[in-house]
Amino acid sequence: MSTKTVKKKIEWTKPADQNPEITIDDFKNMVKEAEKGPFISMSQYKKNRKEWREKLLKEQK
Repeated sequence: MSTKTVKKKIEWTKPADQNPEITIDDFKNMVKEAEKGPFISMSQYKKNRKEWREKLLKEQK
């Protein structure tokens, strides 16, 4: 038994709001696509977060 995947764009943050026939293959394809990146290092993430927080605190004054 083969399954047919959905050809439309799936909003993965709200899958229940969409076509209830999202297949396992659709999910696997989404994971494969997400694994391609882009990625940033933890140190770059912490630097970005620190800059964002400092900017936010300045704007609140």
